Amino acid sequence: MCSIMGVCGSGYTKDFTKAQFEECFGRTLSRGPDMSRVIETELGLLAFHRLAIMDLSETGMQPFERDGNALVCNGEIYGFRKIKEELEKKYRFCGDSDCEILLPMYEEYGLEMFRMLDAEFALILFDGKRKRYIAARDPIGIRPLFYGYTKSGTILFASEAKNLVGLTERIVPFPPGHYYVDGKFYCYNDIADVPAICHDSLETVCRNIREKLIRGVEKRLDADAPLGFLLSGGLDSSLVCSIAAKILQKPIRTFAIGMSEDAIDLKYAKEVADYIGS
Repeated sequence: MCSIMGVCGSGYTKDFTKAQFEECFGRTLSRGPDMSRVIETELGLLAFHRLAIMDLSETGMQPFERDGNALVCNGEIYGFRKIKEELEKKYRFCGDSDCEILLPMYEEYGLEMFRMLDAEFALILFDGKRKRYIAARDPIGIRPLFYGYTKSGTILFASEAKNLVGLTERIVPFPPGHYYVDGKFYCYNDIADVPAICHDSLETVCRNIREKLIRGVEKRLDADAPLGFLLSGGLDSSLVCSIAAKILQKPIRTFAIGMSEDAIDLKYAKEVADYIGS
């Protein structure tokens, strides 16, 4: 899950201290209880609470820094190993975190990197060469990100709105599928934009849905931490758990939540769990 926060400009000292920033960031420690770090850049602060999933060692800890640039990201980068393999021809990596590829990607592709990502993410990046900050959020808005401005006009970003309470008067959700740079927001992926109507047969559509669902589950199974699955007994979670169990070829750990009275979800979740052997 993780938590990120950044104040993007040295002028923030007119509005609050670093200690006040850290106190506000501490409000979301539960999102990343494994390790925390705050660094000063040339033009502000970047902060990270870590929930370790990929590369559980110290090398997976953020903020990542490279050649004067720095980055914090709450996200999962799917298929990162293939991208990393290509980048390794030019860049050296310290660990095996999926998010470590982001700074080399930025150096290699610039802002076009966001269109290339198959990921759910919210990130803040400091470009030390151009002396600017960049923030971005995945096209669906799976990972949370909020922003606001201090009284002196410095922009702040954070994973949760409560991080910004007391630092800015107005808190706004960061728009999904956008990146922020040089004071403006730009759309890099609008999922509501449909360039063409699908005329495939029903059989083809159903086959494509099945294949996409399987691939969608499979790419989310890449983790260094133990995997767990929420199972309600409904169609969606039952399909996901069944596919995962088949791919992994071993019993998976499923979790269900239900009321003590009329616990219909628990009834069906147990039936599915018994069926797939979780």
